[in-house]
Amino acid sequence: RNVIAHRSIAMIATAAGSVPWKLAERRARGASRILEQHPLLNLLNKPNPLQGGTELCEALYAHRLIAGNSYLHAIGPRDASPLELHVLRPDRVSIIPGQGGVPKAYRYSIDDRAMDIPVDAITGQSRILHLKTFHPLDDWYGLSPVEAAAYSIDQHNQCGAWNQALLQNGARPSGALMVKAGEGQPGTLTETQDWMKTNQE
Repeated sequence: RNVIAHRSIAMIATAAGSVPWKLAERRARGASRILEQHPLLNLLNKPNPLQGGTELCEALYAHRLIAGNSYLHAIGPRDASPLELHVLRPDRVSIIPGQGGVPKAYRYSIDDRAMDIPVDAITGQSRILHLKTFHPLDDWYGLSPVEAAAYSIDQHNQCGAWNQALLQNGARPSGALMVKAGEGQPGTLTETQDWMKTNQE
C-alpha cells in the first residue's frame, strides 16, 4: 500500500533482472572461454512456458526484497539437469528443520495440498535454491528489508491517510476555537478556559 516502497522494490528488481548472463568454460592454467551456446543458457533465457529469463529474475529479486526469502524450484528428472525453473511464493514455502543447520526439506503448500522437496543432509543440495538476507535472530529464514523499514513505512502511510481525510473534508480542519470579543475589547480567554485549552492540546 506504499507507493515509495513498491516503486523502490520494482526499480531494484527490474535493474537486477536486466543484467545479462554470461557462461564461461574453465580451461587449464586459469584460462576461460565465454560460451555463446549452451543448454544452461537456454534454460536461463526461457526457464518455463510462462516466463522469460528477465521476468523470472525480477520475481526472484522482488520476493527477496519483500520477504527476505526467495525460492527457485528446479523441475526435471532426478539426478539430471533441470528442464524448467520456477519461482515459488515465499508465503507458501516453509522450512522443515534438520540436523546440523541443514534443512530436512522445503514444504510448498497451496490450499490443502502440500509437497515436500527433500534436502541432502550431507551436501545440502536440493531441487530448491533458497536465497535469503541475513537475519540475526533466525537460523532458517531471512529478514525482510520491508520489515526493517516497517515503522517508517507506517508513518508515511498514516501521513497520507491524514492528508486524504483533510482533502475529503474540503481542506478544512475538524474544529476551531472561537473567542467572542467584548464590546470595544479584544477577545481573551479566562484563566479557566486557558487551562482547559492547554490540557486538551
